[in-house]
Amino acid sequence: MATSTDDVPVPVPVPVPEEIREKAPQTARVRAVAVTRTAPTHRLQPGDLVCGTCSEGNPSTRRFCSRCGASLVEAAKVKEPWWRRFVPRRGPRVVQLDPGTGGAKADGRPTAHLARSRFDPKFVLRQVYRKGRVLGAVAVLCAGLLYGVYPPFRDAVDGRAQSLKSRVANTIGSDLSPIHAVSMTANVSERGYPALNAADELLSTYWLAPWSASKEPTLTFEFAHHVTLEKLILHSGASNAYIQDGRPSELRLVYSDGESSTIVPQDTSQAQTFTISHAELITSMQLQVGAVYPGGSGSDVAVAEIELFGLTT
Repeated sequence: MATSTDDVPVPVPVPVPEEIREKAPQTARVRAVAVTRTAPTHRLQPGDLVCGTCSEGNPSTRRFCSRCGASLVEAAKVKEPWWRRFVPRRGPRVVQLDPGTGGAKADGRPTAHLARSRFDPKFVLRQVYRKGRVLGAVAVLCAGLLYGVYPPFRDAVDGRAQSLKSRVANTIGSDLSPIHAVSMTANVSERGYPALNAADELLSTYWLAPWSASKEPTLTFEFAHHVTLEKLILHSGASNAYIQDGRPSELRLVYSDGESSTIVPQDTSQAQTFTISHAELITSMQLQVGAVYPGGSGSDVAVAEIELFGLTT
């Protein structure tokens, strides 16, 4: 210890070791715990909480992971697959205890038996109704989208609707209207006897064509819009010389929608009326002469007039 001039001792500072010197407060470091993400230990069910640290599935009632202890506040929730919503479910199974009558316990109390769960038809019907309502709504929505974006489907629906409308109108007694073609052609015709003579509403003129089994005479009717044919009136043969030329004994009607029908006329000069089938909402029709009653002047066929009746859109 040092001394001053007045013989007063002066304290000499003692050096402090480095490890016990005063230091400023520092933030404590959190030691990271290594957690390995592995598969869940059980099958995940709808509503389970999936831990974001270790991928373990936990019941929805837990707040911390059962495997690693991490918080489940921001854990992902397992969603139910969409297709399971349309599967009918059974009602909750209720188990009741009813006192038994077949025996007693050692203390004298009656034994208890599990009551069997009963089938609830009302619950099943409600489930079927709910699922059917959802499926119906989905079907209507899909059909509406398809109708709006797919023209062939839209045309088919419109055609069916018009066909149903025509049938209903015909059922309630609507009068048939004459149907006139805007264009009429033939694959073969004799000179001076064109196809238009068979649709000019004059019995004094007629269409005449050479007939051959290899090249059947054919008339083609073109309509300005969709029509539904119901009746056909045929005036067969030449108007001024009926037996001179051949007369059709079989007529095949081929429509623009791919359908067809066949009529068999009689060999008479009187008008013959036929009911036409499968000619709904068509835009054209071909009349093919499949066979003839032979005439006296050679192998040909004559048709004086063809009248069409039906419904227009």
